[in-house]
Amino acid sequence: MKSVGVLLLLGVWSSCTGTIGEPGGRPSSGPRSVTPRRFDVALVARDSASSVERVSFAIPLSRGVVVDDRAVQVFVGDRELPAASRILARYPDDSARSIQVQTDVDIGAHDELRIELGETGRGGLELVPVEDTLEGAGSETRPRVWVVLPAEVLAASTLTGPALPRDAIDEPALEVWDRICNYQRWNTDIFVQEASTAQVWLFDRVTSMYRGYAITGELSPLESAYREAAMYRDAIRFTPDGDISSIGVPGAGTDLKYHYAQGMALHYLLTGDDRFREAAEAISRKVAKLWDPHYDGSDKFWTERHAGFALLAHEWANRVSDDQRVETAARSDAAITAYLDAQLAPRFGQADPTARCFAHTSAAHGESWSASGCSPWMSAILADGLDAYARRVGGDRAVEVNSALVRLGRIIARDGRDDSGRPLYWMGVGGKRGERDQNDEHWGESAYVVALAWAASDRSEDELRVAADELVAGLGQHGKTEHLRSFNWQCRSAVMTPALLQ
Repeated sequence: MKSVGVLLLLGVWSSCTGTIGEPGGRPSSGPRSVTPRRFDVALVARDSASSVERVSFAIPLSRGVVVDDRAVQVFVGDRELPAASRILARYPDDSARSIQVQTDVDIGAHDELRIELGETGRGGLELVPVEDTLEGAGSETRPRVWVVLPAEVLAASTLTGPALPRDAIDEPALEVWDRICNYQRWNTDIFVQEASTAQVWLFDRVTSMYRGYAITGELSPLESAYREAAMYRDAIRFTPDGDISSIGVPGAGTDLKYHYAQGMALHYLLTGDDRFREAAEAISRKVAKLWDPHYDGSDKFWTERHAGFALLAHEWANRVSDDQRVETAARSDAAITAYLDAQLAPRFGQADPTARCFAHTSAAHGESWSASGCSPWMSAILADGLDAYARRVGGDRAVEVNSALVRLGRIIARDGRDDSGRPLYWMGVGGKRGERDQNDEHWGESAYVVALAWAASDRSEDELRVAADELVAGLGQHGKTEHLRSFNWQCRSAVMTPALLQ
């Protein structure tokens, strides 16, 4: 199955190894990097901005860098500016996951700031609500002054997951991901033209765009993420007590697969806007009412997509919650127990306990195929949630979850491709036939799952590495992005593959 493209890609990520992750758990393979103590951020003022503006932004951090709310200084040239700051969320070791910063800047005279971390800043300002620094509403929401962080800072934080700055991804992989995930081509201006239909809201475009921002350090994906986060939250219908009656996706107000706490949490951690923290918490509460994670082998509705978004809702609400950490953690724990039990259950003729997906009947998936099995590409959403959980909890529980990821990667590498090497759309289990993917739009998701499994095996299983490289090579040779929804799903989880394989 190996081709020239595969041979080229086998060497792409070989120059730097190490680990990235959260304390306690098995970190995913990738380059070890720490948030730099000093760096510049770019200021991009809108035409409506006045000469002196309150600039508000947040800096995601790798663990251990900042432990105090005031341990940040803001400079123009050699002059330290008065500033206000606060920690938005913390890692389990109590260091800052993200810190919000505000300062007043003469944007006619300055187009960048220098940030220095670790020393106590001069203070001198009081924080104002982030919404006071914005203009517009819904999809037209923007700060009057954009603050664009360097990709090296965003990627080092691992806020959006394993990430490499764009300039650290070598050819030919760089060309592959640039072509598949063209953030400018599929931006918010394109999205709003089709936003009256539910399908283009799949699968959490805010997360996809923030991941693009972490890789590129460019304004385009940041602007799309910002605008669409506001658009998504503004359309939620909240009850007087802060719960959700329905979300604003057209015709899908109570459809679980459109409930995206992850995007809301990322927006909070990159802006400091408390409204989005509350939205993430509310989505977790709503999802707990919409989804039963247990699967008993019947035709009861159950897909990896729904399982994944439910787990992600609880995990990301937990990361940002100020008063619901216990409840969100309990929901994640219950989901993990149910999912691991389902994976290991002796159902559907599965004979190999070392290679298992999260098998279910095709009827449970809403399909009429004859074989029970799994969706390799939807498994990327569930794998994303499993990895996030393992990073957070660490210890023996993380070992269990990482073993589940290895089992998942093994079966997709072995049975999740057709004779030509293309990933299957539906993978039959127990020796049953699968369904081929006719559109070449799911190479990246399978590559991500297998790469994640390779990382979870402590990079020890050569078969997983070879399969991941073959899938990335296939993405380069055959992959395509022909419509908005295709961009959404391919650029949500799969973009973490280069960092996992570094």
